[in-house]
Amino acid sequence: MLESFIDEYRQDMLESLQALLRIPSVEGNYVPGQPFGKACADALDYVLRLAESHGFTVSNVDGYAGHVEYGDGDDYVAVLSHLDVVPAGDNWSRPPFGAELVDGRIYARGALDDKGPALSTLWALIGLKSLGLKPRRKIRLIFGLDEESGWKCMQKYFSAHPAPLGGFTPDADFPLIHAEKGVATIRIEVPADVLSMNPRVISFDGGTRSNMVPESARAIVDCHSGIAVNEWEETLYREARNRQMEARFTVNGSSIEIVTSGVSAHASQPEKGVNAIVHLAQLLASQPVANASMWRAIAMLDSRGKSLGIEGSDEVTGPLTCNLGRGYLDGNTYVFHLNIRYPIHWTGEEVALRIRAQLSDKWSVHLAGDLAPLYLPLEHPVVQTLAAVYESVTHQPAIPLAIGGATYARAIPNAVAFGPLFPNEPDLAHEADESWAVDDYFRCIEIYAHAMLELANTL
Repeated sequence: MLESFIDEYRQDMLESLQALLRIPSVEGNYVPGQPFGKACADALDYVLRLAESHGFTVSNVDGYAGHVEYGDGDDYVAVLSHLDVVPAGDNWSRPPFGAELVDGRIYARGALDDKGPALSTLWALIGLKSLGLKPRRKIRLIFGLDEESGWKCMQKYFSAHPAPLGGFTPDADFPLIHAEKGVATIRIEVPADVLSMNPRVISFDGGTRSNMVPESARAIVDCHSGIAVNEWEETLYREARNRQMEARFTVNGSSIEIVTSGVSAHASQPEKGVNAIVHLAQLLASQPVANASMWRAIAMLDSRGKSLGIEGSDEVTGPLTCNLGRGYLDGNTYVFHLNIRYPIHWTGEEVALRIRAQLSDKWSVHLAGDLAPLYLPLEHPVVQTLAAVYESVTHQPAIPLAIGGATYARAIPNAVAFGPLFPNEPDLAHEADESWAVDDYFRCIEIYAHAMLELANTL
């Protein structure tokens, strides 16, 4: 019956997906009623209005989050999705908010992470209602607007509503994710050496967010003289060529601007990207420059955290990963933001302590944020139920996975990440030309309808 429903509403499902993806819901400036900016508010409003048009009860929690309900009773199972997206970045071959359909894929920031999957859960719920399939417990779809930044949306939402019995988030991989590494955000501050006689960096900025591998970084160095700046340009050019870096140099009087380019990737898999800040540091560390020891340390940063003294792993989630996602010069202080995904038996404070022990006393190391690891044993009812649904619909084995990503599953008890990425499909979240196969969108609608009904009848 669900297949017939999907066939009937196929065009509506596709047009609504394009409409939602065309809203550039990157977090913006706070305004009353729109705490994460107008675009995020517009995305939530679009989803809630679509749900209302199909007869659902909806709620908007002060612009922080919203929900759609189906069924009766006080207890409920939840599906948590988010409608905010990371900045589009550069190097797209198509408009990042154009939602263009090309060769069976839809291209847009948020197509895969997480607006496309979020909408698939709404259409799944519409399908259950249209077919008259009533759950034993209430089903609630919760849509947040701050997942890519600080999860303030979930803090606000659950200050106003009780937690569910359990559920899932459609924001990772199939078959399902039963373990997620802890996520520590480390802020490092280093005083700028303003007394050094060496050339000095007078402007520095790289990356956009700690949870993205930075694809660009820029610094301006005052070399004190025209002769020195010409020597810098020549030496840096050779250094970049020898290291096979993509870099650009512009001389202006006695100053030189250095711009390095990298490859963006999600911070949970930093080895898939090329870190432009680290490349910039490697170039600066090759020259006599103020704060030389700092640039050498940044130049040595690796995706496993070895240079910071935090390398480690466990049998469930594998090795720790480390991403330097943001760096800038703020007055006379260098600021760096690290995103570290650590094993399930560690803590964020332990990560910070190890880094402090490794770095110079002149460096201030702060634990700016911490999401504790998530782990549900394989025999847990939610794991068992969702694995059975996946096998029933896809006729493929459901072997639970562990990841470094941080999903909304941590925001509620008894929850895991469940899709939307099918095995062997490209993971383009947070990357240029993010896209999702349209057929997978429709498959998710079928899977999520079964999953919501089974969880609501089981928990």
